[in-house]
Amino acid sequence: MRIIKLALISFLFFFVLLTIMSLFIPSHVRISRAINIASTNQKAMLLVEDTTEWRKWHPLFKESSIATVLGSNKVTWRTITKTDSLFVMSFQQENKEPVTNSWQLHRLASSDSTALQWYMDFQLKWYPWQKFGGLFYEKTYGTMMEQGLNDLKNAAQ
Repeated sequence: MRIIKLALISFLFFFVLLTIMSLFIPSHVRISRAINIASTNQKAMLLVEDTTEWRKWHPLFKESSIATVLGSNKVTWRTITKTDSLFVMSFQQENKEPVTNSWQLHRLASSDSTALQWYMDFQLKWYPWQKFGGLFYEKTYGTMMEQGLNDLKNAAQ
């Protein structure tokens, strides 16, 4: 009985300790990647804005259908903002928090190229497993975003 009581108290102590540590991790995570493209090239933004064209460049949609990629989960997306240099879209899987994807063109008058920036915003709850899991988003999504931007650059040429 003493061992069970000690195990329960130890488990509770470590859970509270992990929860307190996770409170120091931000609830908002932004992952960003950028690539230089030709400054006169508007095709890149057209490929981003048209979701039917995502099969040409987006790593999750290349050579597969959305049903295959996302399993049986229902996914909804909606456009939040759309201008000539900014496109913001929100994705939400069933029973999950929405993820905001944004693509923005940054033009410099003195430069011969334009930077296309893709960033993803995640809003995490206070749960310790979500906060600690958010620390690995950079590695997981960052690589995918780099690949997508390179493919987008090639598709836009």
